[in-house]
Amino acid sequence: MKSYPITTKIICFTAMGLLTGTLLVGCVSVGNKTVRKATAEFTPKQVYAVTYDKLWDTTINALEQNRIAVVSANKESGIIQTDYTDGPSTLILGGLAGAQSTRYKYDITLRNESAGGVKLNIICKVESTVNSGHGSSQWTDVSGQNTKLVKQMEDWLYEQVEKQL
Repeated sequence: MKSYPITTKIICFTAMGLLTGTLLVGCVSVGNKTVRKATAEFTPKQVYAVTYDKLWDTTINALEQNRIAVVSANKESGIIQTDYTDGPSTLILGGLAGAQSTRYKYDITLRNESAGGVKLNIICKVESTVNSGHGSSQWTDVSGQNTKLVKQMEDWLYEQVEKQL
């Protein structure tokens, strides 16, 4: 039987310990994307005592200032759709099983209310994919499994709009 110096054994045990620790941790965040959240005490009004034009312009400005690209905007119908924005990513099993990436977009509608004011409705859609050595999975809507995250992101955009009113 071949004998190894003690330093080689220490290096092997340390490497195995680090690998085991990484596997036990499971997912590790990568990148610097964070989930956008409204301030803790914020509650969106959703109906605003302003003109339709004012709320439309303010909503478009809030998107532009936060570098969220608008794919389509039809003022007459009151519909704004944004492009996808990269969300946080995580390594699965320390990267051995791939990485999970997220992205999100907003569907926004504005409607005049019969009682006065304008209603703003913001819906966030979150999608996820897994990238591994075998390729990428299709983007899948995971909004229903992440209702807390979706609400945080919707409230954040409401807050961005309200700050400018």
